[in-house]
Amino acid sequence: MNFLEEFGSAWTWSLAGFIALWFVSLLRKDASVVDFWWGPGFGVIALAFWVGIGRPDDERTLILLILVGVWSVRLGVQLGLRRMREGVEDGRYTDLRERNNPGWWWKSLLMVFVLQAVLQGLIAAPVLAAFAASPVALGYVGFGAIAISIIGILIQTVADTQLDRFRISHSHGALLTSGLRSYVRYPSYLGEIMVWAGFSMLALGGGVWLAPLSVLIVTLLIRYVSGVAVLDLRLAKTRQSYLPYRSKTPALIPDFRLGWGSNRDRDAAKGVRIPDKL
Repeated sequence: MNFLEEFGSAWTWSLAGFIALWFVSLLRKDASVVDFWWGPGFGVIALAFWVGIGRPDDERTLILLILVGVWSVRLGVQLGLRRMREGVEDGRYTDLRERNNPGWWWKSLLMVFVLQAVLQGLIAAPVLAAFAASPVALGYVGFGAIAISIIGILIQTVADTQLDRFRISHSHGALLTSGLRSYVRYPSYLGEIMVWAGFSMLALGGGVWLAPLSVLIVTLLIRYVSGVAVLDLRLAKTRQSYLPYRSKTPALIPDFRLGWGSNRDRDAAKGVRIPDKL
């Protein structure tokens, strides 16, 4: 079996999905539809690669395949429903559109859709190499990795649900600082890093020494490229109460000393709007 050949074949499904969404983005004038495929694309790559290498049925491979599938479907549904409900282009892509006009219609193919396909492949390959590795018993590290990924998925689910409910019940410009965001500014990104840390640990335990590259790439992207760095700038410009919130609340590592009561009192003193209910 040629790993690169089989993985390349699986990755073409991911690329096809992104290119199809590029055409949709031209019709809708909304490049943020790319988010529909970020999660599901990983699931499709994993399933296609698993089938391509002969459907290995050792417990590590099957658990990893299931975890990737659950994570990818959850993320796809959450982001898809959010995009359909909001009905307008995500501000990150609007900024890119404004900076790259004229010609955004074709530049977006490379800068947004093909780029995300490439990143998807780079992130997935080190982890999914575990599918082709010799079976190894899970052990304590393997079960710990599973727990980390599951906890990460749960954190993402709770954080995204809290944010969606807040956006529905509050006017544009309000800032959510309660719930999980009492302890950390970006709990969804924290969950994402945990998910990929668990995936990487599972693959590493199966003998794939390059597996940590997956969580490393995810962490660098979230912290310095398309996540925290971009949202910090946007929120500082669009949310009056964001700077005092940012000054006290860590971005990715929770501070559990910031409980509901202390966080509420602190932000109320600084004029941050805190809802009574989510």
